[in-house]
Amino acid sequence: MATRAAFAPSAGRVRPKPRRVPTRAASDRADGGGGGAPRVEPSFQRSVPPGDARERDVCTTCGFVDYRNPKVVVGSVAVWVDPGSPKGFPPTEKILLCKRGIEPRIGKWGLPQGFMELGETSREGAAREAFEESGASITPGVLLSVYNLPGQVQLLYVATIAGGTMDDATGEHVPPALTTDGTESLDAGYFTYEEIERMDDDDFAFPTVRWAIDYWRANYSWVAGFTYTGRVVQPQQRVKRWPPVEGEPGFVDEVDYTY
Repeated sequence: MATRAAFAPSAGRVRPKPRRVPTRAASDRADGGGGGAPRVEPSFQRSVPPGDARERDVCTTCGFVDYRNPKVVVGSVAVWVDPGSPKGFPPTEKILLCKRGIEPRIGKWGLPQGFMELGETSREGAAREAFEESGASITPGVLLSVYNLPGQVQLLYVATIAGGTMDDATGEHVPPALTTDGTESLDAGYFTYEEIERMDDDDFAFPTVRWAIDYWRANYSWVAGFTYTGRVVQPQQRVKRWPPVEGEPGFVDEVDYTY
């Protein structure tokens, strides 16, 4: 241990008294107390950025532009084809629906779909959403529909569900089991088109559910002559404008394009 003598000033010299420097509270310091760059308070105003043509929220402090762009939603009309269907007749086709466990429209039936993630393709996203919401493994195929909606663009694919088992008691084929965790989906199930046709519009989460299923039925079902290896038709393209245009229907069919 050091003694007092060890800290004594040299002979003949006077030790200067230390100067006290007043300190400020961390909240008063320019760096916010973190020792990093000075804190900057954002301040947004509506203006047209250089090179742009519409008003945006622009930060007057740093110039950051807060772009508000539509989200991409990916999903599918995923179909299981009963391999035990009677020969000579169109096979039984069952469509995967999920009962929403989150708002909006919680408790309503919808297609497996959700927001596309970074680093995945739209088909990969559609497959992921089906697995997350129902436990089903699907293979997305042709693009079925493109819906331009307020704040989002929906890309829906025709998808197949392979596998299943045979019920030993009845001899009937059963589609692959589905699992839900009660968060994203409260339930999931397989429905024939006839069962879906009898459902009320309010049973569905969104109008796009019936739009897509009806378009699948007309163009990609076995009843329509499609064998999942046949022709590809023009995707259904619909627009729902926001804000609504007075006198305009709830949706507008876009003009078909010939490539």
